[in-house]
Amino acid sequence: MASEVLKELILINSAMSRAFRDHYDDAGLTHVEVPQIVGVTGACENVDTLFRVGNRLGCPLFFSQTGQLCLEQALLHFQGVWTSMHSGRDEELEDERHLRQFLLTEEEFDWSMASAGDRPYDEEEMYETMLQRIETAVKAACRGVIRAHGELLEKFGRPTTELAASLDKPFHRISYDNAIDLLAQNGFDDLKWGDDLKTAEEAAVVRIMNAGETQPRPVFIMRYPKEIKFFNMKVSEKDNRVVLSADLVFPVSGEGVGSAVREHDGTKLEQRLLGSTMFRLHQERGGTLNEFRWYLDLVSSGQTRPHAGYGIGNERVLQYLLGVADIRECSVFHHMARQTNDWNMQPVSVSEGLLSFEPSAA
Repeated sequence: MASEVLKELILINSAMSRAFRDHYDDAGLTHVEVPQIVGVTGACENVDTLFRVGNRLGCPLFFSQTGQLCLEQALLHFQGVWTSMHSGRDEELEDERHLRQFLLTEEEFDWSMASAGDRPYDEEEMYETMLQRIETAVKAACRGVIRAHGELLEKFGRPTTELAASLDKPFHRISYDNAIDLLAQNGFDDLKWGDDLKTAEEAAVVRIMNAGETQPRPVFIMRYPKEIKFFNMKVSEKDNRVVLSADLVFPVSGEGVGSAVREHDGTKLEQRLLGSTMFRLHQERGGTLNEFRWYLDLVSSGQTRPHAGYGIGNERVLQYLLGVADIRECSVFHHMARQTNDWNMQPVSVSEGLLSFEPSAA
């Protein structure tokens, strides 16, 4: 039975990857293979979770967490690009919420794909286009899995008819400001503006926003405070407290997509980097601004149009589709690592080394 679970996970993952590829091909995007061994610019905000890679050159190299900045390099030549990569996190341990490696599907697109003609750049229109592109891509992946392997979802207790019907409805949206107010009205008294939302708080927003629905839908939480987000997220011209960001939070699985309009003003970008927690940690570990210079110069050159992008955690989407409480149960990588014992776990037999699906009570 355990080996059958791995087989089924491989089939479902394959269907999701195929659905993403078909979607981006139809959307006219160019697929880009991004490097997996990179400098510190491959970090997703927290440099402490980068896997260090030993090498004969003595260079500070790491296993990449995101291909975002590399995709921005590719925007020098294309209007829109995407990639699917293995993202690594040097987590203290893998648990029901955290994986050490997972699949990440990313897109970057410029203003020419958001605007018809040569109209002046409008960051709010860019932001709305980004939200629509995320929703369309996630729905395409979900529909691809349901279409190819709906019987497997049914086997694990997921009502594919209800799931498919929910995908015909728009995802919910709420601003960070309103989410803070909503949570304060529902028992989260210690939460204040400027705090990052924890897993339980995100789950509460999803639960409240979906009250009365038989099949809960994902929720966009939008426009986070700039201090708690990645340095290249564009600060809103309408409200300089926040960035033009959005996290897509799924029922059961939690945050599965991070996104933002990118800062295209080189001076502002450098100021944001220098004031970020990420750069402070980088300096404390002996790093300098030089490691980011290539990216700062790229943006300052003006060779790319204003752009936006996002990253989708494939296993988070899969966890939402399967409705299981533990993300490890949705990870082919984790199942295989349990057998190989490559991560210094206690030796297990092949049959013991695989988790079985346990539907979530949520």
